[in-house]
Amino acid sequence: MNMNNGYYAVVLNKKSYGVVKRKATMDVKVSDHITLAYKPDNKTFNKLNKLIDKKVDVYVDHIRANKNIEAFWVSDMYLAETYKKLKRIDKGPAHITISHKKDFKPGDAKTMFKRPSYKQNVQAEMDYLQGKVKWISFNNKKEKNDNRPIR
Repeated sequence: MNMNNGYYAVVLNKKSYGVVKRKATMDVKVSDHITLAYKPDNKTFNKLNKLIDKKVDVYVDHIRANKNIEAFWVSDMYLAETYKKLKRIDKGPAHITISHKKDFKPGDAKTMFKRPSYKQNVQAEMDYLQGKVKWISFNNKKEKNDNRPIR
């Protein structure tokens, strides 16, 4: 399977990023995106590439955390233009990592989802967040045999 060196995400706009960041209680603030597909295969790459720069409305319903990491749980995402539901393609729940401790990799967050030591419903206090679909390259360079434009 051919993997692409990067990931698709809904990158939050400045206002939504600020809302998420204000909830951070740990050293390393992330707060800026929801991963849709990490190192996607070519079929997924081409499917999501058609959505680049499309606005997305994001709804979160609670915060989950453990001693190392905290995240918003994403209940729904919709393309703003068509109100078509957008889903995370990768396994695991859609989420926004708010912050984590130094030396902790956000990818190690699985325990937080299955057995969180902290869970708070925020549905009543949170308006929806907004962002756009983006491709984030790991190296910002073209790979060999890659004729796609750099994003």
